[in-house]
Amino acid sequence: MIRFAVQSDFEEIRALWEICFPDDTGFNDYFFAHVFALDTVVLYELDGRIAAMVQMLPYCVQINGETVPATYIYGACTHPDFRRRHLMSQLLEWSFAYDKEHGVQASMLIPQEKWLFDFYRPFGYVPAFALSMVEYQEVERVQHIGLRKMTDADLSACSELYLAKTADYPLTVVRTLEQWQAQLMLFESFGAGAFVWEAQGNLRGYAFVWEEEDGIWAQELICREDAQQSAFVSALAALTQVSAVRACVPDINGTLLGCIKCYGERSIAQNGYMNLMYN
Repeated sequence: MIRFAVQSDFEEIRALWEICFPDDTGFNDYFFAHVFALDTVVLYELDGRIAAMVQMLPYCVQINGETVPATYIYGACTHPDFRRRHLMSQLLEWSFAYDKEHGVQASMLIPQEKWLFDFYRPFGYVPAFALSMVEYQEVERVQHIGLRKMTDADLSACSELYLAKTADYPLTVVRTLEQWQAQLMLFESFGAGAFVWEAQGNLRGYAFVWEEEDGIWAQELICREDAQQSAFVSALAALTQVSAVRACVPDINGTLLGCIKCYGERSIAQNGYMNLMYN
């Protein structure tokens, strides 16, 4: 039986999550304390147990300039005792039918492994979202006035910069203010933090940053001008006292990250950007 989760399912959901997504960093504890929403979880119940599950997280995606509701499939997993029974296939098909019934226009996901792009292809998912990882070693640490920790008051400007930077992309995941706030809270609580770089009251760039053993990783780094990127990295290195920086930046010709399935006759341009989706 496929159904939405109820409160009494929580402990079994959490246990299955730990089996399928083991974690020693503390992220799982944070996710279930601050992000997890029971009403987004769809379960496949078999023999009185939760055999498989997915989360259907509500997002919006801009497709060729039109913003439409979409479902982000997250945390898709099957208990080892029930694998090879095509349960996930049935869960996905159920989610598609639910989306269509409720006016959702697309389904998105980020495959956990590269080979899963081929697994999801028969369901209509097309590889469509990409980014690039830029690595800086022995960064010259240069202090810059205007680099500081991000606050809630910066989020509207960050959103505007994000949309301006991706305005020419055929596909872009659009974040609500609440989704921006959730990411800020995550990186403040669990990462190195989120930072903005401004000059004369104008936002020049922002970055959401994790600590790494030998430096920092900016999971999303966006500059208003590409030519300013190295200076921004140098400023981040100086502020965080590291010399090695990795940064993910928008690049529709970069490494594939995610897939999209559009319902109906909508054409899909296979070049887009998504990130900061608990990936």
